[in-house]
Amino acid sequence: MVDVKNRWREVAVLAVNRYRENSEGKVVNAVTRKAALLLMMGHDGFSSPEVCLHYLLASDNADSVVLGAAVAELDGGEVVRMMKYLNKWIEKYLRFPEAQPCPDAAGMLGLEQCDSVPSFGAVTRALGVLLDNHFSHLVLNADVREDLRAVDAMMKELAAEAEASGPILDLLHRLKQDKEDRKHKIVPLDQPSSAYLVNMDS
Repeated sequence: MVDVKNRWREVAVLAVNRYRENSEGKVVNAVTRKAALLLMMGHDGFSSPEVCLHYLLASDNADSVVLGAAVAELDGGEVVRMMKYLNKWIEKYLRFPEAQPCPDAAGMLGLEQCDSVPSFGAVTRALGVLLDNHFSHLVLNADVREDLRAVDAMMKELAAEAEASGPILDLLHRLKQDKEDRKHKIVPLDQPSSAYLVNMDS
């Protein structure tokens, strides 16, 4: 486990140094920056066992059914540690909202660890599974009270953002639909040929 975390530190430092050199072109530098952020998030503040847990959460096979079966077997102490682990990720994504999956990092930079950084969606899915299976234990456990408060604050913040972005998303949808309608607008046959070009370009 220690070797795994050491490897994460090595690749994180490598990504940061490559970004600082700024000598590989805009596209590669942009990918390097995203990769460096993800790798530092996945390394800093996590213990060696927790770094190994990244691979489970980021796996394509870790759906709600698989996670549910695994989480259901956790004892009280493991439930608490899992809650604290997930809360670390929540805090990181709140601190770095620009962090996004970087699928190009492995092929372009050779940084395979980026594929093993749990996405925000994977973290929230795991959190939901944990709460579904051990809600009573978590609510009654004083050791995770602050973690639960942090989760509650996150949910309220996300709900507020979703409510605020609703009108904007609706406007974007209307603009897209209007563009599609104009694109497929039928031109009368008696219009000159230039009219066809105008409608095709609109």
